[in-house]
Amino acid sequence: MKKDIKELAEKIATDFQLSIVERTNLLLKMDCELYTNLGVNSTKEEKQEVKEISKFIYTRLALIDETSNKVLLKAFDS
Repeated sequence: MKKDIKELAEKIATDFQLSIVERTNLLLKMDCELYTNLGVNSTKEEKQEVKEISKFIYTRLALIDETSNKVLLKAFDS
């Protein structure tokens, strides 16, 4: 799962046929879906995996639009 999602996130981030806003929205939607699929019965490992993938997505966001998305990445780290 982890590898597939990261590959898709990388593909979206580097798809220059899409605008910056479209790529940002798609990546944020991916991140939202990851957390939405977690439940009360999710294991610590599953939660940690989602957090790692989420961080990867936020690093891709920071590469798309440095100015606004680096703020998101800093918020993620705190």
